[in-house]
Amino acid sequence: MIVGVLRETAARERRVALVPADVRRLTAADVAVVVQSGAGGYAGFDDAAYRAAGARLVGSGAEVFAPADLVAWVKPPVFPVESMPRRRGLTLVGFQDPIHRAAQIASLRALGVESVAFESVSPGQLPAADALTAMSRIAGSVAYRAGRRLVPAHRRPIRSLLLGCGQAGRSALETAHACGDEPPVVVGNRDEQRAMVTALGPCDFRTNAVGDPALIRDWIRDTKPDLVVCAAARRGSRAPILIDPAGLAALGSGAVVVDLVAKAGGNCVATVVDATVISADGVVVTHRSNYPARRPAAASRSYSAAALAMIGRLANVSVGVSSVGGADDDFMGGSDS
Repeated sequence: MIVGVLRETAARERRVALVPADVRRLTAADVAVVVQSGAGGYAGFDDAAYRAAGARLVGSGAEVFAPADLVAWVKPPVFPVESMPRRRGLTLVGFQDPIHRAAQIASLRALGVESVAFESVSPGQLPAADALTAMSRIAGSVAYRAGRRLVPAHRRPIRSLLLGCGQAGRSALETAHACGDEPPVVVGNRDEQRAMVTALGPCDFRTNAVGDPALIRDWIRDTKPDLVVCAAARRGSRAPILIDPAGLAALGSGAVVVDLVAKAGGNCVATVVDATVISADGVVVTHRSNYPARRPAAASRSYSAAALAMIGRLANVSVGVSSVGGADDDFMGGSDS
């Protein structure tokens, strides 16, 4: 098998799909690796490190696709994959944005190109290849801090509302404590999550089993949060709208909403993918599809571990990986990682 690694082309993306240490594990298992020059540069992994790991360096994306049986990326490239030279039976591994790119994925399948989406990999299927969990942990922390910077300085300590208590929501909770903010209100979809969440520190855990925006609206009026982090989604499914127009009005001017699940439909009615907008009520609503890219070295290592496990499974070779973590699927969050 020949594995190709692309230099990422998505906006502000600084991660790389495979780090040199994991390339070495593949080449040691007799899997050839072709890497596009500069692929790891933003994450601190230079071309020399990839050569030392046994990879062949090439200059363009086309030179990666032409010999490859499998191409690994973090985010789908901005160029059309259909335009690339390719071998029969090519497999694409990475985040695939399966909701928005459903038509393109189907078109590629008709051409004999299969897409393996990390968004749809359940922790129970292959724990070591659970890239979404690893990225969600980073995304929750980065998103909380990014939203916190947008809250007006006079609104301290910050009161926050965390929608979802999967990996991203729990990471946001830990970050709220680290920042010295008030104990957040955390919303899950079943009461059994309470012990898991409160073990991380003081918080006001509430259950919204059916994802009712009216209930969220009442809690907003009750608690007056300065910052809302939206991380409520199940893998492979559309995210529920939890903040409707009335909820935005209840938040009021100066509040900030960070929606981590915009590409799954978003938890906030005003969310725009990869944009920051201000609602008619003066609420700042922001989304960025790759918060983990703000910590490119650590995120690349975690992502690469998952990619390595998936490649090992697909190539039927032993690459010596361990689990990157488990997660519950309910109100998982972080699906835009």
